[in-house]
Amino acid sequence: MFGRGRRSSAVMAADPRAEEPDDVDLVGPFDLEEAPDDDVHRLDLGALRVPALRGVQVQFQVEESTGKPLTVVVTDGRSAMELAVFAAPKTSPLWDDVRTEILETVRDTGGSEVEGPYGLELRLRLPTSQPGETVPGRMIGVDGPRWFLRAVVTGAAGQDPSAGPLLDETLGGIIVVRGDSAMPVRDPLPLRLPKEISEHPDGPGAEAEQRSDSRPAIPVPGVRISETR
Repeated sequence: MFGRGRRSSAVMAADPRAEEPDDVDLVGPFDLEEAPDDDVHRLDLGALRVPALRGVQVQFQVEESTGKPLTVVVTDGRSAMELAVFAAPKTSPLWDDVRTEILETVRDTGGSEVEGPYGLELRLRLPTSQPGETVPGRMIGVDGPRWFLRAVVTGAAGQDPSAGPLLDETLGGIIVVRGDSAMPVRDPLPLRLPKEISEHPDGPGAEAEQRSDSRPAIPVPGVRISETR
């Protein structure tokens, strides 16, 4: 239900009513209960399992007082994608409400709603720590069973969705581990540093660091994220 199947354009063009083939490639993000049995190595970050791809670095914005990760940042050298995952209602999606709330606050600065690879997404200008400076970005929302994943893309892929294939592959391979604990809706699901990084901080393909003040400030009304600097 929550994995996304991709059909070839040739099949759809020949017959838009054609059934999906049995060997269709599923694209996530996936819930743990419906995750594919594949050989992809993923970093275990607690609530998120993120593919460790060659050519991609995984960074973390951490809480200064505890050292616990608040968000995950995936970069390919030209673009960055910040990931956060939240508790969501059992019976209704969260992205429609969150998107509407954010859109109301960003229309005056050129924010808009457009169709993207994951459905409706937001295009917006994100303020940085420099007064008056903004950068273009895309905000993607994915609803799962009792979870909501938010991805904010900046850099080249923040303007052109086709400019970040490694980020797309990362997002499409993510597994969300919601857990059984009851949590208030919109509270962030707990993240942790993976063993690959905490035990080998200089290992290939990933680095953990506290993000600097130069990253874009991401406005997310109604989604509670505590960012301690």
